[in-house]
Amino acid sequence: MNLRQTENDRFALRFPFRPIQLPPGAATAFLETVDAGTHAEVSVVQFTADAQYGENFAGRARIHALDLYRRNPTSEDRVVDADELWLRFGQKPEGLALPAGSSFFVQIGKAPKMERQPVRLLESYGVASTSFNRFEDVAVLAGGTYRRGLYWRAEVSKGNPLFFRDANALAGDNGASELRRPNPNPKIKSGFPILYNAEVEGYLFDSNPQIGGGLGYRFGDGNGERGVDLLMFHYQRELAVEADLTGTFYGGDLDLLDGAGGISLPISGNRKRDSGLRAFGKWSGLTVYALAVQQEIAGLNRSGYELESGYTIPVALGNLRGRSVITSIQPAVRGSAIINHFRGPREFPAPSVWWDWSKVDVGVRVGIFERYDLTLERATHFIDAPVELSQGETLLTFRVRL
Repeated sequence: MNLRQTENDRFALRFPFRPIQLPPGAATAFLETVDAGTHAEVSVVQFTADAQYGENFAGRARIHALDLYRRNPTSEDRVVDADELWLRFGQKPEGLALPAGSSFFVQIGKAPKMERQPVRLLESYGVASTSFNRFEDVAVLAGGTYRRGLYWRAEVSKGNPLFFRDANALAGDNGASELRRPNPNPKIKSGFPILYNAEVEGYLFDSNPQIGGGLGYRFGDGNGERGVDLLMFHYQRELAVEADLTGTFYGGDLDLLDGAGGISLPISGNRKRDSGLRAFGKWSGLTVYALAVQQEIAGLNRSGYELESGYTIPVALGNLRGRSVITSIQPAVRGSAIINHFRGPREFPAPSVWWDWSKVDVGVRVGIFERYDLTLERATHFIDAPVELSQGETLLTFRVRL
């Protein structure tokens, strides 16, 4: 459950919309804050079932309902969906855990990307994580560990389609059905979208699968409480001419980059490549995550960076029937950035996709009893736009685990 406060702003577009495509009485269209103001909302209800048999078989089904902040890519996306749905054969040590020796596994289904942050400190996401690895992919993944520390990954996957969304909690309604009505004025606005790897549609591979792999090394105490995990990763595929996404009549991949009305980004070819480095470490109460990514999409290049750190302080504050009310306090800070090495025509319908973007998130998570936590965080944006924009957001999240 969330209490969300988002600052309001808008940016006038130069794209030649027809009068019937604009709100009543409007002379131009705007990029506009998705849902400004203060709102109380239930953001997600989630059910997770884990299965395990010995050391060599595991599976997971993680189903969500509502999931307002993961709608992919508009508020008209599915209300119920599977975040994870996979089976695994063999040993795949998670996080900083180390196997007893060399190991091998095969995993099939929808699961998080290999470089995604294994332990979340805040409820929000940085702009780099949002752009590159926020959403799961459907893959056949093989991997193994050599002498405990050195490990490798190789996969064939469906590949996350390229689309765009706002950098704050709500994605924004780009291509929602209401925009096809005469003189639309939807409640959920477009936001200031950035390019991102959206959630996959369906579970069957398309004609342009993605090839990926990684090489990493982890060391530490072996039980996952202290250690460091370093990973190099790479993904490559051909962009589809048009990728169909639930909840929008816009097409993803090349159709998105090609714009509308003959106004296109300066694209060439259809290759998409993501390469990067990820580091994750824990030491006592300290947790650190770092990410650096270089991406090429049809000749357009951009970079993403992220650094997040938090420290968990065990406490025993308050007393209710012999139980401590507040059990931990975890302050955290994150800095993230997207640097775009391309520019498009001023008339492009979403010029925010090439604005350089930095975001700083500061927050604190408070553990309450054993099954509850309260997280307060504040996002501050620094956007290299033609005008100064105010896109700050405050998010208060109360989470209950049963």
